[in-house]
Amino acid sequence: MNQAPARRMLLHGLGLGAAGLVLGGCTRPRKPDAAPAAVELKAAPRRIAPGPGTPSKAGYGGYVVTGWTDEAQSYDPALGYDLHAWEAATSVLYTPLYQFDGQSGGPAPSAAARQPEVSEDGLLYTVRLRPGVRFHNGREVTADDYIYTWTRVLDPAVASWAASYLFSIEGAREVNEGKATSVAGLRRIDDHTLQVRLQVPDLMFPGVLCQPFTAALPREEVRRRGTDFGRRPVGTGPFAIASYDRERQRAVFRRHPYYLWKGTPFIDTLEYRWGIAQTMQLRQLVSGELDVLGGGAPVSLGPLINSRPRLRERYVVPIRLLGTSWIGLRTGHRYLRDPRVRQALNHATDTELLARFTYGSQEAWALPFPKHLPHYERTARPYRTDLAKARLLLAEAGAGGLRLRFAHDGSAPWDQLSQVVQQLWREAGVEVIIEPMSKAALDQAIAGRQCDLFPQHWYMINPNALDLAGNCFASEGSSNYGGYGSKAVDALLAKARASRSAAVCNAHLAEAERLLVDDPPGVFVSSLNFLAARNPRVRNYHMRGETGSYYDRLWVSA
Repeated sequence: MNQAPARRMLLHGLGLGAAGLVLGGCTRPRKPDAAPAAVELKAAPRRIAPGPGTPSKAGYGGYVVTGWTDEAQSYDPALGYDLHAWEAATSVLYTPLYQFDGQSGGPAPSAAARQPEVSEDGLLYTVRLRPGVRFHNGREVTADDYIYTWTRVLDPAVASWAASYLFSIEGAREVNEGKATSVAGLRRIDDHTLQVRLQVPDLMFPGVLCQPFTAALPREEVRRRGTDFGRRPVGTGPFAIASYDRERQRAVFRRHPYYLWKGTPFIDTLEYRWGIAQTMQLRQLVSGELDVLGGGAPVSLGPLINSRPRLRERYVVPIRLLGTSWIGLRTGHRYLRDPRVRQALNHATDTELLARFTYGSQEAWALPFPKHLPHYERTARPYRTDLAKARLLLAEAGAGGLRLRFAHDGSAPWDQLSQVVQQLWREAGVEVIIEPMSKAALDQAIAGRQCDLFPQHWYMINPNALDLAGNCFASEGSSNYGGYGSKAVDALLAKARASRSAAVCNAHLAEAERLLVDDPPGVFVSSLNFLAARNPRVRNYHMRGETGSYYDRLWVSA
Protein backbone atom coordinates (compact mmCIF):
# COMPACT_ATOMS: atom_id res chain seq x y z
CA MET A 1 0.00 0.00 0.00
CA ASN A 2 1.41 3.40 -0.94
CA GLN A 3 2.27 5.90 1.75
CA ALA A 4 -0.47 8.48 2.38
CA PRO A 5 0.43 12.12 1.71
CA ALA A 6 2.32 13.80 4.54
CA ARG A 7 0.73 17.13 3.59
CA ARG A 8 -2.26 16.15 5.72
CA MET A 9 -0.10 16.11 8.85
CA LEU A 10 -0.79 19.79 9.29
CA LEU A 11 1.98 20.91 11.63
CA HIS A 12 3.22 24.49 11.41
CA GLY A 13 6.39 25.58 12.59
CA LEU A 14 9.18 27.68 14.11
CA GLY A 15 10.06 28.52 17.70
CA LEU A 16 8.45 31.38 19.60
CA GLY A 17 11.66 33.30 20.12
CA ALA A 18 11.45 35.37 16.93
CA ALA A 19 7.84 36.50 17.40
CA GLY A 20 8.76 39.99 18.56
CA LEU A 21 10.71 40.69 15.37
CA VAL A 22 7.82 40.20 12.96
CA LEU A 23 6.34 43.64 12.62
CA GLY A 24 9.44 45.73 13.15
CA GLY A 25 10.94 47.63 10.21
CA CYS A 26 8.25 46.79 7.63
CA THR A 27 9.26 47.69 4.09
CA ARG A 28 7.19 49.84 1.77
CA PRO A 29 4.04 48.19 0.41
CA ARG A 30 4.17 46.60 -3.02
CA LYS A 31 1.94 48.41 -5.49
CA PRO A 32 0.06 46.67 -8.30
CA ASP A 33 1.15 47.29 -11.88
CA ALA A 34 -2.25 48.83 -12.57
CA ALA A 35 -5.48 49.21 -10.69
CA PRO A 36 -7.95 46.45 -11.58
CA ALA A 37 -10.80 47.51 -13.81
CA ALA A 38 -14.16 47.50 -12.03
CA VAL A 39 -16.81 45.65 -14.03
CA GLU A 40 -20.50 44.87 -13.66
CA LEU A 41 -21.17 41.21 -14.42
CA LYS A 42 -24.40 40.90 -16.39
CA ALA A 43 -24.67 37.26 -15.39
CA ALA A 44 -22.50 36.07 -12.53
CA PRO A 45 -20.81 32.81 -13.55
CA ARG A 46 -22.11 29.79 -11.70
CA ARG A 47 -19.47 28.59 -9.29
CA ILE A 48 -19.16 25.67 -6.97
CA ALA A 49 -17.62 27.64 -4.14
CA PRO A 50 -17.35 27.58 -0.39
CA GLY A 51 -19.22 30.55 1.01
CA PRO A 52 -21.11 33.15 -1.05
CA GLY A 53 -21.21 32.87 -4.81
CA THR A 54 -19.45 35.35 -7.09
CA PRO A 55 -20.84 38.84 -6.41
CA SER A 56 -22.35 41.01 -9.11
CA LYS A 57 -19.43 43.44 -8.95
CA ALA A 58 -15.80 42.46 -9.15
CA GLY A 59 -12.49 43.86 -10.33
CA TYR A 60 -10.78 42.39 -13.36
CA GLY A 61 -7.01 42.64 -13.59
CA GLY A 62 -4.15 42.86 -11.14
CA TYR A 63 -2.25 40.06 -9.49
CA VAL A 64 -1.86 38.18 -6.23
CA VAL A 65 1.35 37.01 -4.55
CA THR A 66 1.37 33.99 -2.22
CA GLY A 67 4.25 33.22 0.12
CA TRP A 68 5.54 29.77 1.03
CA THR A 69 8.27 28.50 3.30
CA ASP A 70 9.46 25.70 1.00
CA GLU A 71 9.54 24.89 -2.68
CA ALA A 72 6.87 22.41 -3.76
CA GLN A 73 7.94 18.82 -4.26
CA SER A 74 6.35 18.88 -7.71
CA TYR A 75 3.44 20.49 -9.56
CA ASP A 76 2.74 17.08 -11.10
CA PRO A 77 -0.42 15.96 -9.25
CA ALA A 78 0.73 12.35 -9.28
CA LEU A 79 3.86 13.26 -7.34
CA GLY A 80 3.36 16.40 -5.25
CA TYR A 81 1.54 16.25 -1.91
CA ASP A 82 3.01 18.90 0.42
CA LEU A 83 0.90 22.01 1.15
CA HIS A 84 2.53 24.10 -1.58
CA ALA A 85 2.16 21.39 -4.23
CA TRP A 86 -1.35 20.50 -3.11
CA GLU A 87 -2.75 24.02 -3.38
CA ALA A 88 -1.16 24.48 -6.80
CA ALA A 89 -2.76 21.23 -7.95
CA THR A 90 -6.22 21.73 -6.45
CA SER A 91 -6.77 25.47 -6.91
CA VAL A 92 -4.49 26.68 -9.70
CA LEU A 93 -3.40 24.20 -12.36
CA TYR A 94 -5.98 21.41 -12.65
CA THR A 95 -9.76 20.98 -12.78
CA PRO A 96 -11.04 17.54 -11.70
CA LEU A 97 -14.29 15.98 -12.86
CA TYR A 98 -16.05 16.98 -9.64
CA GLN A 99 -15.46 19.57 -6.95
CA PHE A 100 -16.51 19.52 -3.30
CA ASP A 101 -19.51 21.82 -2.91
CA GLY A 102 -19.63 24.58 -0.33
CA GLN A 103 -17.67 24.43 2.90
CA SER A 104 -18.48 20.80 3.74
CA GLY A 105 -20.60 19.37 0.90
CA GLY A 106 -19.97 16.45 -1.39
CA PRO A 107 -19.05 16.17 -5.08
CA ALA A 108 -20.64 18.57 -7.59
CA PRO A 109 -19.97 18.59 -11.36
CA SER A 110 -16.97 20.56 -12.58
CA ALA A 111 -15.19 19.15 -15.65
CA ALA A 112 -17.99 16.59 -15.71
CA ALA A 113 -21.31 17.74 -17.21
CA ARG A 114 -23.43 16.20 -14.45
CA GLN A 115 -23.42 13.68 -11.63
CA PRO A 116 -22.24 10.19 -12.66
CA GLU A 117 -24.77 7.54 -13.64
CA VAL A 118 -24.29 4.58 -11.27
CA SER A 119 -25.59 1.06 -11.86
CA GLU A 120 -27.88 -0.61 -9.32
CA ASP A 121 -25.08 -2.81 -8.01
CA GLY A 122 -22.84 0.25 -7.48
CA LEU A 123 -20.09 -1.11 -9.74
CA LEU A 124 -20.48 0.80 -13.01
CA TYR A 125 -20.01 4.58 -13.24
CA THR A 126 -20.77 6.45 -16.44
CA VAL A 127 -19.30 9.96 -16.48
CA ARG A 128 -20.39 12.50 -19.09
CA LEU A 129 -17.69 15.08 -19.77
CA ARG A 130 -18.48 18.77 -20.10
CA PRO A 131 -17.93 19.77 -23.76
CA GLY A 132 -15.39 22.50 -24.44
CA VAL A 133 -13.04 21.89 -21.48
CA ARG A 134 -9.57 22.69 -22.78
CA PHE A 135 -6.00 22.19 -21.67
CA HIS A 136 -3.70 25.15 -21.30
CA ASN A 137 -2.33 24.34 -24.77
CA GLY A 138 -5.82 24.80 -26.25
CA ARG A 139 -6.63 21.15 -27.03
CA GLU A 140 -10.05 19.86 -25.95
CA VAL A 141 -10.15 17.19 -23.23
CA THR A 142 -11.53 13.76 -24.17
CA ALA A 143 -12.28 10.54 -22.30
CA ASP A 144 -8.96 9.10 -23.51
CA ASP A 145 -7.11 11.74 -21.47
CA TYR A 146 -8.64 10.41 -18.24
CA ILE A 147 -7.76 6.81 -19.12
CA TYR A 148 -4.18 7.91 -19.81
CA THR A 149 -3.92 9.99 -16.63
CA TRP A 150 -5.27 7.34 -14.26
CA THR A 151 -3.13 4.62 -15.86
CA ARG A 152 -0.12 6.87 -15.37
CA VAL A 153 -0.94 7.32 -11.66
CA LEU A 154 -0.99 3.52 -11.34
CA ASP A 155 2.21 3.00 -13.34
CA PRO A 156 4.81 1.56 -10.91
CA ALA A 157 7.53 3.50 -12.77
CA VAL A 158 5.84 6.78 -11.78
CA ALA A 159 5.62 5.64 -8.12
CA SER A 160 2.70 7.93 -7.35
CA TRP A 161 1.65 8.33 -3.72
CA ALA A 162 -1.96 8.46 -5.01
CA ALA A 163 -2.07 5.05 -6.71
CA SER A 164 -3.91 3.28 -3.88
CA TYR A 165 -6.84 5.71 -4.17
CA LEU A 166 -7.67 4.07 -7.52
CA PHE A 167 -7.43 0.46 -6.35
CA SER A 168 -11.19 0.00 -6.25
CA ILE A 169 -11.21 0.18 -10.08
CA GLU A 170 -11.19 -3.22 -11.77
CA GLY A 171 -7.64 -4.04 -12.92
CA ALA A 172 -6.00 -1.10 -11.15
CA ARG A 173 -3.90 -3.19 -8.77
CA GLU A 174 -2.66 -5.33 -11.65
CA VAL A 175 -1.25 -2.24 -13.38
CA ASN A 176 0.32 -0.97 -10.16
CA GLU A 177 1.93 -4.37 -9.56
CA GLY A 178 3.34 -4.47 -13.10
CA LYS A 179 1.11 -7.36 -14.17
CA ALA A 180 -0.81 -5.34 -16.79
CA THR A 181 -0.32 -2.18 -18.85
CA SER A 182 -3.96 -1.15 -19.19
CA VAL A 183 -6.75 -0.83 -16.62
CA ALA A 184 -9.52 -3.33 -17.37
CA GLY A 185 -12.17 -1.19 -15.63
CA LEU A 186 -11.64 1.94 -17.75
CA ARG A 187 -13.50 2.29 -21.05
CA ARG A 188 -14.01 5.11 -23.54
CA ILE A 189 -17.58 5.16 -24.87
CA ASP A 190 -17.02 8.26 -26.99
CA ASP A 191 -14.99 11.47 -26.76
CA HIS A 192 -17.19 12.81 -23.98
CA THR A 193 -18.20 9.65 -22.13
CA LEU A 194 -16.02 7.66 -19.71
CA GLN A 195 -17.11 4.39 -18.14
CA VAL A 196 -15.52 3.06 -14.95
CA ARG A 197 -16.12 -0.41 -13.50
CA LEU A 198 -15.24 -1.05 -9.86
CA GLN A 199 -14.28 -4.39 -8.30
CA VAL A 200 -16.57 -3.78 -5.31
CA PRO A 201 -18.93 -0.92 -4.42
CA ASP A 202 -16.97 1.98 -2.95
CA LEU A 203 -18.77 4.92 -1.38
CA MET A 204 -15.51 6.88 -1.39
CA PHE A 205 -15.05 6.70 -5.16
CA PRO A 206 -17.04 9.88 -6.02
CA GLY A 207 -14.73 11.75 -3.64
CA VAL A 208 -11.71 10.34 -5.47
CA LEU A 209 -13.05 11.97 -8.65
CA CYS A 210 -12.68 15.33 -6.87
CA GLN A 211 -8.93 14.89 -6.40
CA PRO A 212 -6.33 16.65 -8.57
CA PHE A 213 -4.52 13.41 -9.42
CA THR A 214 -7.66 12.30 -11.32
CA ALA A 215 -7.85 15.53 -13.36
CA ALA A 216 -6.99 15.03 -17.04
CA LEU A 217 -3.43 15.49 -18.28
CA PRO A 218 -2.40 15.81 -21.96
CA ARG A 219 -0.27 12.81 -22.91
CA GLU A 220 1.67 14.77 -25.53
CA GLU A 221 2.79 17.42 -23.03
CA VAL A 222 3.76 14.91 -20.35
CA ARG A 223 5.91 13.06 -22.86
CA ARG A 224 7.38 16.21 -24.42
CA ARG A 225 8.34 17.80 -21.12
CA GLY A 226 9.51 14.62 -19.41
CA THR A 227 10.99 15.19 -15.96
CA ASP A 228 10.40 18.93 -16.39
CA PHE A 229 6.62 18.41 -16.31
CA GLY A 230 6.63 18.79 -12.54
CA ARG A 231 7.88 22.37 -12.92
CA ARG A 232 6.21 23.28 -16.23
CA PRO A 233 2.92 21.37 -16.13
CA VAL A 234 -0.07 21.63 -18.47
CA GLY A 235 -3.56 21.18 -17.04
CA THR A 236 -7.08 22.60 -17.30
CA GLY A 237 -7.16 24.83 -14.21
CA PRO A 238 -7.88 28.57 -13.95
CA PHE A 239 -4.19 29.45 -14.35
CA ALA A 240 -1.42 28.18 -16.62
CA ILE A 241 2.21 28.28 -15.60
CA ALA A 242 4.15 31.10 -17.28
CA SER A 243 7.55 30.71 -15.64
CA TYR A 244 9.34 28.71 -12.97
CA ASP A 245 12.54 30.21 -11.57
CA ARG A 246 14.21 27.99 -9.02
CA GLU A 247 17.11 30.42 -8.52
CA ARG A 248 14.79 33.35 -7.70
CA GLN A 249 12.41 30.98 -5.89
CA ARG A 250 9.21 31.93 -7.64
CA ALA A 251 6.64 30.60 -10.10
CA VAL A 252 4.28 32.80 -12.13
CA PHE A 253 0.85 31.72 -13.38
CA ARG A 254 -1.34 33.53 -15.95
CA ARG A 255 -5.10 33.43 -16.45
CA HIS A 256 -6.22 30.46 -18.56
CA PRO A 257 -8.22 31.92 -21.48
CA TYR A 258 -10.10 28.63 -22.00
CA TYR A 259 -11.07 28.07 -18.34
CA LEU A 260 -14.38 26.22 -18.23
CA TRP A 261 -16.06 28.67 -15.79
CA LYS A 262 -16.51 31.62 -18.13
CA GLY A 263 -15.92 35.04 -16.61
CA THR A 264 -13.32 33.78 -14.13
CA PRO A 265 -10.64 34.08 -12.94
CA PHE A 266 -10.69 37.81 -12.24
CA ILE A 267 -6.98 38.40 -11.61
CA ASP A 268 -4.49 38.28 -14.47
CA THR A 269 -1.54 36.85 -12.60
CA LEU A 270 -0.79 34.69 -9.59
CA GLU A 271 2.76 34.47 -8.27
CA TYR A 272 4.12 31.93 -5.80
CA ARG A 273 7.26 32.86 -3.83
CA TRP A 274 9.06 30.46 -1.55
CA GLY A 275 12.09 30.33 0.70
CA ILE A 276 10.51 32.87 3.05
CA ALA A 277 10.75 32.24 6.80
CA GLN A 278 7.38 32.25 8.52
CA THR A 279 8.26 35.29 10.63
CA MET A 280 9.15 37.19 7.44
CA GLN A 281 5.96 36.02 5.70
CA LEU A 282 3.76 37.71 8.28
CA ARG A 283 5.84 40.85 8.10
CA GLN A 284 5.53 40.91 4.29
CA LEU A 285 1.78 40.27 4.49
CA VAL A 286 1.30 43.36 6.66
CA SER A 287 3.63 45.47 4.50
CA GLY A 288 1.77 44.48 1.32
CA GLU A 289 4.58 42.49 -0.30
CA LEU A 290 2.51 39.30 0.04
CA ASP A 291 -1.25 38.90 -0.39
CA VAL A 292 -1.75 35.34 0.93
CA LEU A 293 0.25 33.06 3.22
CA GLY A 294 0.10 29.60 1.67
CA GLY A 295 0.73 27.82 4.97
CA GLY A 296 -1.57 30.14 6.91
CA ALA A 297 -0.79 32.08 10.07
CA PRO A 298 2.03 30.19 11.86
CA VAL A 299 1.12 28.54 15.14
CA SER A 300 4.52 29.62 16.44
CA LEU A 301 3.40 33.25 16.13
CA GLY A 302 0.10 32.63 17.89
CA PRO A 303 0.97 34.67 20.99
CA LEU A 304 1.89 37.68 18.88
CA ILE A 305 -1.21 37.47 16.67
CA ASN A 306 -3.57 36.95 19.60
CA SER A 307 -2.03 39.88 21.47
CA ARG A 308 -2.90 42.23 18.60
CA PRO A 309 -6.65 41.99 17.92
CA ARG A 310 -6.52 44.34 14.92
CA LEU A 311 -3.85 42.20 13.28
CA ARG A 312 -5.93 39.07 13.77
CA GLU A 313 -9.20 40.68 12.65
CA ARG A 314 -7.74 42.22 9.48
CA TYR A 315 -5.48 39.44 8.28
CA VAL A 316 -6.55 36.06 9.73
CA VAL A 317 -9.48 33.97 8.45
CA PRO A 318 -10.18 30.87 10.61
CA ILE A 319 -11.27 27.84 8.56
CA ARG A 320 -12.62 24.64 10.10
CA LEU A 321 -10.87 21.55 8.87
CA LEU A 322 -11.95 17.95 8.60
CA GLY A 323 -8.92 16.72 10.45
CA THR A 324 -7.71 15.56 13.84
CA SER A 325 -4.60 15.53 15.97
CA TRP A 326 -3.61 12.76 18.35
CA ILE A 327 -0.61 11.23 20.07
CA GLY A 328 0.35 8.09 18.22
CA LEU A 329 1.10 5.00 20.33
CA ARG A 330 3.32 2.06 19.44
CA THR A 331 0.78 -0.61 20.24
CA GLY A 332 3.40 -3.35 20.05
CA HIS A 333 5.04 -1.91 23.19
CA ARG A 334 5.01 -4.30 26.16
CA TYR A 335 2.48 -2.22 28.10
CA LEU A 336 0.78 -0.31 25.29
CA ARG A 337 -0.61 -3.61 23.99
CA ASP A 338 -3.10 -3.45 26.84
CA PRO A 339 -6.11 -1.24 25.98
CA ARG A 340 -6.43 -0.33 29.68
CA VAL A 341 -3.07 1.45 29.50
CA ARG A 342 -4.14 3.35 26.38
CA GLN A 343 -7.42 4.28 28.05
CA ALA A 344 -5.48 5.49 31.08
CA LEU A 345 -3.32 7.80 28.98
CA ASN A 346 -6.45 9.33 27.44
CA HIS A 347 -7.94 9.91 30.90
CA ALA A 348 -4.66 11.50 32.02
CA THR A 349 -4.77 14.08 29.20
CA ASP A 350 -6.35 17.53 29.61
CA THR A 351 -7.24 18.39 26.00
CA GLU A 352 -8.57 21.84 26.95
CA LEU A 353 -5.19 22.74 28.41
CA LEU A 354 -3.35 21.45 25.36
CA ALA A 355 -5.59 23.47 23.03
CA ARG A 356 -4.52 26.71 24.72
CA PHE A 357 -1.01 26.21 23.35
CA THR A 358 -2.25 25.95 19.74
CA TYR A 359 -3.69 29.50 19.59
CA GLY A 360 -6.82 28.61 17.64
CA SER A 361 -5.30 26.11 15.22
CA GLN A 362 -6.71 23.20 17.23
CA GLU A 363 -9.96 22.67 19.11
CA ALA A 364 -9.97 20.38 22.15
CA TRP A 365 -11.55 17.10 21.04
CA ALA A 366 -11.04 13.74 22.75
CA LEU A 367 -12.47 11.54 19.98
CA PRO A 368 -10.82 9.94 16.93
CA PHE A 369 -12.92 11.50 14.13
CA PRO A 370 -13.12 15.26 13.40
CA LYS A 371 -15.66 17.28 15.38
CA HIS A 372 -17.46 18.89 12.42
CA LEU A 373 -18.11 15.93 10.11
CA PRO A 374 -21.10 16.61 7.84
CA HIS A 375 -24.27 14.45 8.13
CA TYR A 376 -22.72 12.32 10.86
CA GLU A 377 -24.58 11.20 14.00
CA ARG A 378 -21.97 10.45 16.61
CA THR A 379 -22.56 7.82 19.31
CA ALA A 380 -19.10 7.71 20.91
CA ARG A 381 -18.50 9.69 24.08
CA PRO A 382 -15.29 11.72 24.39
CA TYR A 383 -12.75 11.01 27.10
CA ARG A 384 -12.83 13.18 30.21
CA THR A 385 -9.79 14.03 32.29
CA ASP A 386 -9.85 11.70 35.30
CA LEU A 387 -6.50 11.12 37.01
CA ALA A 388 -7.97 8.73 39.59
CA LYS A 389 -9.36 6.50 36.84
CA ALA A 390 -6.07 6.71 34.93
CA ARG A 391 -4.13 5.50 38.00
CA LEU A 392 -6.63 2.70 38.61
CA LEU A 393 -6.44 1.43 35.01
CA LEU A 394 -2.63 1.49 35.07
CA ALA A 395 -2.63 -0.47 38.33
CA GLU A 396 -5.05 -3.05 36.94
CA ALA A 397 -2.78 -3.49 33.92
CA GLY A 398 0.31 -3.89 36.10
CA ALA A 399 1.87 -0.83 34.45
CA GLY A 400 3.11 0.96 37.54
CA GLY A 401 6.24 3.03 36.93
CA LEU A 402 5.57 3.16 33.17
CA ARG A 403 8.27 5.03 31.18
CA LEU A 404 7.59 6.13 27.58
CA ARG A 405 9.68 7.99 25.00
CA PHE A 406 7.97 10.90 23.19
CA ALA A 407 9.68 11.75 19.88
CA HIS A 408 8.95 14.95 17.94
CA ASP A 409 10.79 17.25 15.52
CA GLY A 410 10.80 20.37 17.69
CA SER A 411 8.19 22.25 15.66
CA ALA A 412 5.20 24.10 17.05
CA PRO A 413 2.95 23.24 18.76
CA TRP A 414 4.49 19.92 19.82
CA ASP A 415 7.61 21.54 21.22
CA GLN A 416 5.34 22.81 24.02
CA LEU A 417 2.57 20.21 23.95
CA SER A 418 5.04 17.40 24.69
CA GLN A 419 6.14 19.23 27.85
CA VAL A 420 2.54 19.73 28.97
CA VAL A 421 1.82 16.02 28.37
CA GLN A 422 4.96 15.16 30.35
CA GLN A 423 3.65 17.12 33.35
CA LEU A 424 0.07 15.84 33.06
CA TRP A 425 1.02 12.19 32.83
CA ARG A 426 3.48 12.49 35.72
CA GLU A 427 0.42 13.09 37.91
CA ALA A 428 -0.90 9.69 36.81
CA GLY A 429 2.41 7.97 37.52
CA VAL A 430 3.74 7.82 33.95
CA GLU A 431 7.22 9.13 33.15
CA VAL A 432 7.58 10.71 29.69
CA ILE A 433 11.05 11.15 28.22
CA ILE A 434 11.03 13.80 25.46
CA GLU A 435 13.29 13.10 22.48
CA PRO A 436 13.53 15.97 19.96
CA MET A 437 15.03 15.00 16.61
CA SER A 438 15.18 16.20 13.00
CA LYS A 439 12.09 15.85 10.84
CA ALA A 440 13.84 13.29 8.62
CA ALA A 441 14.90 11.24 11.64
CA LEU A 442 11.40 11.44 13.12
CA ASP A 443 9.75 10.32 9.88
CA GLN A 444 12.12 7.36 9.70
CA ALA A 445 11.60 6.44 13.34
CA ILE A 446 7.80 6.61 13.04
CA ALA A 447 7.76 4.56 9.82
CA GLY A 448 10.01 1.99 11.53
CA ARG A 449 7.74 1.88 14.61
CA GLN A 450 10.60 2.88 16.87
CA CYS A 451 8.72 5.61 18.83
CA ASP A 452 6.60 4.89 21.89
CA LEU A 453 4.79 8.23 21.49
CA PHE A 454 4.75 10.57 18.49
CA PRO A 455 2.62 13.43 17.10
CA GLN A 456 -0.04 12.55 14.51
CA HIS A 457 -2.16 14.84 12.37
CA TRP A 458 -4.54 13.85 9.59
CA TYR A 459 -5.92 16.41 7.18
CA MET A 460 -8.75 14.74 5.23
CA ILE A 461 -9.03 15.21 1.46
CA ASN A 462 -12.42 13.49 1.32
CA PRO A 463 -15.28 14.63 3.64
CA ASN A 464 -15.94 11.16 5.01
CA ALA A 465 -14.37 9.63 8.13
CA LEU A 466 -13.23 6.66 6.03
CA ASP A 467 -10.48 8.93 4.71
CA LEU A 468 -9.01 9.05 8.22
CA ALA A 469 -10.02 5.68 9.64
CA GLY A 470 -9.15 3.64 6.55
CA ASN A 471 -5.64 5.08 6.36
CA CYS A 472 -4.73 5.45 10.04
CA PHE A 473 -6.76 2.94 12.07
CA ALA A 474 -7.39 0.00 9.71
CA SER A 475 -4.97 -2.89 10.23
CA GLU A 476 -3.56 -2.48 6.72
CA GLY A 477 -3.90 1.32 6.62
CA SER A 478 -1.12 3.08 4.73
CA SER A 479 -0.50 5.45 7.67
CA ASN A 480 -1.14 3.09 10.56
CA TYR A 481 2.24 3.91 12.07
CA GLY A 482 1.39 2.64 15.56
CA GLY A 483 0.67 -0.91 14.35
CA TYR A 484 -2.89 -0.84 15.69
CA GLY A 485 -5.18 -3.69 14.67
CA SER A 486 -8.80 -4.58 15.42
CA LYS A 487 -10.76 -7.16 13.44
CA ALA A 488 -14.02 -5.59 14.62
CA VAL A 489 -12.99 -2.11 13.44
CA ASP A 490 -11.72 -3.51 10.13
CA ALA A 491 -15.06 -5.24 9.52
CA LEU A 492 -17.04 -2.06 10.20
CA LEU A 493 -14.80 0.00 7.92
CA ALA A 494 -15.27 -2.56 5.14
CA LYS A 495 -19.06 -2.38 5.58
CA ALA A 496 -18.91 1.42 5.56
CA ARG A 497 -16.97 1.50 2.29
CA ALA A 498 -19.36 -0.93 0.61
CA SER A 499 -22.46 0.97 1.76
CA ARG A 500 -24.85 2.27 -0.88
CA SER A 501 -25.77 5.44 1.03
CA ALA A 502 -23.99 8.01 3.18
CA ALA A 503 -26.44 7.37 6.03
CA VAL A 504 -25.64 3.65 6.19
CA CYS A 505 -21.93 4.36 5.81
CA ASN A 506 -21.95 6.87 8.66
CA ALA A 507 -23.87 4.46 10.92
CA HIS A 508 -21.06 1.90 10.49
CA LEU A 509 -18.46 4.61 11.05
CA ALA A 510 -20.17 5.77 14.24
CA GLU A 511 -19.99 2.23 15.61
CA ALA A 512 -16.32 2.00 14.55
CA GLU A 513 -15.57 5.26 16.34
CA ARG A 514 -17.21 3.91 19.51
CA LEU A 515 -14.96 0.83 19.33
CA LEU A 516 -11.91 3.04 18.76
CA VAL A 517 -12.70 4.88 21.97
CA ASP A 518 -12.95 1.61 23.93
CA ASP A 519 -9.78 0.26 22.30
CA PRO A 520 -7.90 3.50 21.49
CA PRO A 521 -5.08 3.47 18.90
CA GLY A 522 -3.76 6.76 20.32
CA VAL A 523 -4.43 9.60 22.71
CA PHE A 524 -7.05 11.84 21.10
CA VAL A 525 -6.18 15.52 21.38
CA SER A 526 -8.01 17.87 19.02
CA SER A 527 -10.00 18.67 15.91
CA LEU A 528 -8.04 20.86 13.50
CA ASN A 529 -8.57 24.40 12.27
CA PHE A 530 -6.61 26.32 9.65
CA LEU A 531 -5.73 29.95 10.26
CA ALA A 532 -5.72 31.31 6.72
CA ALA A 533 -3.97 34.65 6.33
CA ARG A 534 -4.54 37.21 3.56
CA ASN A 535 -4.11 40.93 2.98
CA PRO A 536 -7.43 42.87 3.15
CA ARG A 537 -6.92 44.06 -0.43
CA VAL A 538 -7.80 40.50 -1.49
CA ARG A 539 -11.58 40.43 -1.93
CA ASN A 540 -14.06 37.53 -2.08
CA TYR A 541 -11.49 35.29 -0.41
CA HIS A 542 -12.59 31.70 0.21
CA MET A 543 -10.86 28.43 0.87
CA ARG A 544 -11.72 24.91 1.91
CA GLY A 545 -9.47 22.61 3.89
CA GLU A 546 -9.38 19.85 1.26
CA THR A 547 -8.07 22.28 -1.36
CA GLY A 548 -6.66 25.69 -0.47
CA SER A 549 -7.27 29.28 -1.46
CA TYR A 550 -9.75 29.60 -4.34
CA TYR A 551 -7.82 31.92 -6.66
CA ASP A 552 -10.30 31.65 -9.53
CA ARG A 553 -12.97 33.77 -7.80
CA LEU A 554 -11.04 36.37 -5.80
CA TRP A 555 -10.10 39.83 -6.98
CA VAL A 556 -7.96 42.65 -5.61
CA SER A 557 -8.90 46.21 -4.69
CA ALA A 558 -6.80 49.14 -5.90
